[in-house]
Amino acid sequence: MVMGGNGQGFVASSVSDSVGVIDLTRRRTLDRIKVGWAPSSLARVPETEYLLVCNAGADSVSVVDISGAMEAGRVVVGREPREVVMSPGGQVAYVCEQGAGSVCALDLTSLRCGRPDVVSVAWRTSLGPHAQPRALLPTSFGPALVLCRTTDRLPVIDLASGRVMAEVALPGFGGPSGAVELEGGFALVTLERLGVIAVVDLLEWSVTRLIPVGPRPRGIVVDPGDRTVYCPLPLARGLAVVHLDGVDLSNEDGVPQFESVRVGSAPRSVTVVRCAAPSLSV
Repeated sequence: MVMGGNGQGFVASSVSDSVGVIDLTRRRTLDRIKVGWAPSSLARVPETEYLLVCNAGADSVSVVDISGAMEAGRVVVGREPREVVMSPGGQVAYVCEQGAGSVCALDLTSLRCGRPDVVSVAWRTSLGPHAQPRALLPTSFGPALVLCRTTDRLPVIDLASGRVMAEVALPGFGGPSGAVELEGGFALVTLERLGVIAVVDLLEWSVTRLIPVGPRPRGIVVDPGDRTVYCPLPLARGLAVVHLDGVDLSNEDGVPQFESVRVGSAPRSVTVVRCAAPSLSV
């Protein structure tokens, strides 16, 4: 889900080939915006009224006009685009073309001029026909980690040019499925097949330690306030909770505090939301 204004949210529906517009207050669907075949992910373009939607079955990215509730443009990309990630300034979007084994960058500068019809591909980098890139994590250091389903390495891409500048060796074909950056120069990457979180040093581009969490971990988020990590475990119907406060991630010393919380069937994503405490009146 992507949040919009006025209490609205946007959800990609692969079954109906559309983006649902949801009233989060009244908990009902307001509209459905038709896009391409099998939309798989979406992202809001900052400081604009546009959404980008990956159409995994149509090998394209739709540009959706939020205010007009319509598809305003469509960009042809590589086979089976699965994930779209925005640059911090919203000038560029990065698309993981899973079926093509590549990553491409979309130039979004035309959106500032109200021209969604001329969004174009700025560069494309092939990672191999069988790499299956599924997600991308831009880091505060500049480059991005690419999570590939079928390799034992994490390509490190220069986001300005698309050049592969390094690779992070993984302990086997772990099937990385989610990643998040921590303060201090580290990233956490869930390895689905190995049931662990890999800690990646973003200066050395190497794995410093593995943290067991349970079978088939998927997405991952961290609470920056206390460095608590949350990771869904679909097969176990659980949520792994790992406390990293005070843990040195540069080596394997110390054991992070760990617990598993029982949740519903097949959890696949998690979000940390800060809620203000209600004010009390006397």
